[in-house]
Amino acid sequence: RQAIDMYCSRDQNRRITNKPTLSAKIRVLDVGIDDTIVFAKKLKSAGIDFLAVHCRRREEKHNGKPDWEAGREIVAALPDLPVVLNGGISCHNDVTLVTERTKCHAVMVATGYLSNHQAFNSTIESETGIKPKCVVEIASQYLEMAELYPPPSYLYIQKHLRWIFRSSLQPENDPSFNASNWKDWRVKMWSFLVRPYLRSVEQFRGFLALYVQQSGDQDRVPDSILRLVSDVTFGSVKKAGKRTAREI
Repeated sequence: RQAIDMYCSRDQNRRITNKPTLSAKIRVLDVGIDDTIVFAKKLKSAGIDFLAVHCRRREEKHNGKPDWEAGREIVAALPDLPVVLNGGISCHNDVTLVTERTKCHAVMVATGYLSNHQAFNSTIESETGIKPKCVVEIASQYLEMAELYPPPSYLYIQKHLRWIFRSSLQPENDPSFNASNWKDWRVKMWSFLVRPYLRSVEQFRGFLALYVQQSGDQDRVPDSILRLVSDVTFGSVKKAGKRTAREI
């Protein structure tokens, strides 16, 4: 806060109409909620404008059930500071439940939005008659945007697709799924998605076609990959990268 105030005041001839805001993001501390609240109050005293709290401990990373009770206590302990809560929020219903339970000012969404952005649409399907997009449709839509607005690196596309396909290729709720069973097409597809030679939008579209082919689910296949489904192979997707490199 002192650095921001100094920046705003050091040149009297320059008018700053939009003063920068200062925020902080923390996790619930391993030592407990009481120490977390003490730390949050120190951040408030340092001059932050709002606080974001990931309601998991550090060692839990993105796994484990978020501690919303801890989030509620932090919000209650800081009545004059906007608090944004984060962790495990995967749909619009989660947003409603968390805000009502904790009285937080807002929520922060990360992996849930990367996995399926349409899950945060509050429109009820029965009211519109429009079915939610399937995983291939979501991924195809994302690739269209990546083609229009290329990310800094292909790794951005690779990592985003890993989030989109995670629940389909690494089903945590399927007791019969074995991530070490290479005879399972899902295991092979999950491993294939991180191959370093997958670097172009064309190749990632080939991956989508391969997913449709391997899964056997050809309902609502996007037009952009429909022509690829019948003939695509792991090898053809790999070779598409060499062809793209030659064209460049």
